[in-house]
Amino acid sequence: MIAPPPRTKPGDLIEFQRMGYQHWAISVGKGHVVHFTFPELQEGLNNMLHGEFFKAKVQKERLRNVAGASSYAVNNKLDKKHPPLPLPHVVKRAEHLVGKNMDYNLVMSNCEHFATMMRYDIAESEQVSLVSSPD
Repeated sequence: MIAPPPRTKPGDLIEFQRMGYQHWAISVGKGHVVHFTFPELQEGLNNMLHGEFFKAKVQKERLRNVAGASSYAVNNKLDKKHPPLPLPHVVKRAEHLVGKNMDYNLVMSNCEHFATMMRYDIAESEQVSLVSSPD
């Protein structure tokens, strides 16, 4: 039996499982999320391979459309480390950026950095930390 999708609340961090990485978004309620998208993907990939920034667009989309065939979960993983901002404020901040182009860099400014910045006012990416740790 397939488990139902997790219930989300406005302000939650949503983690989507993609092949080889996680994509992150902020739930803004009524089945929608705000996240980074890549309208100029080919140019962006070339820049990313050279460690450069490229532009990502902040968009509001239906959660199920962003998930597609991917699984997803609520992952407010840093709540014990950093107190979240008031959740209505998180939603307002995220929605204020919809339609804006923002710098994207895999190591310094990715979708996880964006999502944690919205919720905690601290840009943090554990998946980058795991990849770049010297162990």
